[in-house]
Amino acid sequence: MFLNVKRVELGDRLRVLLGGGGNSLVFVHGQDAFVTDVKMGDYALKLRREVEEELGRTVQRVMLTHAHFDHAGGLWAFPGVAVVLVHPTARARLEAKGVKARFVEVEREVELVLGGETVRVLNVGSGHTDGDLVAYFPGRKLLVAGDLFQGWHGPHVVDGDGGDIARLEETTRRLLELDVERIVPGHGELTDRAPLIRTAAYLTELRERVADAKGKGLSEDETAKGVQLEGYADLGDFFGLDSREKNVRRMYKALP
Repeated sequence: MFLNVKRVELGDRLRVLLGGGGNSLVFVHGQDAFVTDVKMGDYALKLRREVEEELGRTVQRVMLTHAHFDHAGGLWAFPGVAVVLVHPTARARLEAKGVKARFVEVEREVELVLGGETVRVLNVGSGHTDGDLVAYFPGRKLLVAGDLFQGWHGPHVVDGDGGDIARLEETTRRLLELDVERIVPGHGELTDRAPLIRTAAYLTELRERVADAKGKGLSEDETAKGVQLEGYADLGDFFGLDSREKNVRRMYKALP
């Protein structure tokens, strides 16, 4: 799953490498490169070779959208990186696994100016895990969303790593406040705003309907049976790993 790597050029100095783990973005500036997510295993080496040999640049800064192996597992292939931007909880999770790097924690926002271009590294909220970051290129109206957003594949929450579907609903609404036309999701193809708008609507209706059911005193099983969200057939169940029922049950547990 997600292993074939596809290159997409996004104009001057910018390309995206889809697959090989989580999607990666490469932005070149001068003799350096800024990379979001470093894939896993040999795909990390392929990413490094592409930057160093094909583009003739050195990776100086990496941003990790979160700590999952398919996005951050290839950090070992970039031992010389000067800065690895990471959320504090993601850093703690990586260091607990023995990962060492020149970490710089981002609790809210860091603004970079790379080759005259502004890149905002933001924590707009969590949801997929409890340590998610995004990268926003305001001049290009481009967002690197990590696994906070999965395009038409639908939302994906990892409960064991602090994921919270109620927080994801709030975070998705904040992402919509950014002036964005193109989005690099955590997995899958590049998208425009349309699936983000649909995902936000789905999560908001999910919250409202589950809250209504709980307010009426319905049990989790009764709520899971009654809340079907039939109007969102255009959103998938994240490659079969999630489902409408799972999300209803998550929201039931997440709400007071």
